[in-house]
Amino acid sequence: MGDKGKGKAAYAEWNDCYIPDVVSIGEDETTLAEIKNYSAIVGPGTGAPACTSLNGHVFAFGNTEERLKHKVLGSRQRGRAVDGAFNHSDGSGYVKAHYGDYGDAIRNRKAKVLLLTYENSGGMSPFTAKQLQRLGRDAKEHGHDSTNYRASHTARSFVPYYAQRMCTAIVMHGAKGILKGLKKARAARLRRPATASDSDCSAEPRFHPRGASWA
Repeated sequence: MGDKGKGKAAYAEWNDCYIPDVVSIGEDETTLAEIKNYSAIVGPGTGAPACTSLNGHVFAFGNTEERLKHKVLGSRQRGRAVDGAFNHSDGSGYVKAHYGDYGDAIRNRKAKVLLLTYENSGGMSPFTAKQLQRLGRDAKEHGHDSTNYRASHTARSFVPYYAQRMCTAIVMHGAKGILKGLKKARAARLRRPATASDSDCSAEPRFHPRGASWA
């Protein structure tokens, strides 16, 4: 696992501009993995590079994966500035070159880079799912699967077991984050000086249930 505390210099052998989440050193090549868990819910203020789009209402990971690819993997220049903005429907237009967080590893062929994308709903991108399936095949072929499948009531093989575990962890982590935010908001409200509106019980009720009597 990448250690942010060591700084970029400790990983410059493979990528000098960003600290990877996972470093896997093999006989033939080194693989760097960047793990992202983003919310699919976006609003008017959600930032995204001009050459990317937010299409989560049309297809899965439409609000997350493309802008993460641009940020993490970077992009080569496409077209010219005079061609106008990039058009997703026909591939025309201009895309400015972007180095990306793993630009050094990719352009200088120092290591293979994997972007593993999840959404806080528990879903994983198709590419991430393929990597999990590959790990499952490797474990089976090499006979190194020591997973205790009895820890799950339903999953009895590598891929469903670890997909279940990862997705559950993502959802539970998100729920804990929401609960923490609510607690902080409540604490902040309790510390706020009381106002007349907070204690005014004479105001007209907003809802009047049918048949109720306000004495």
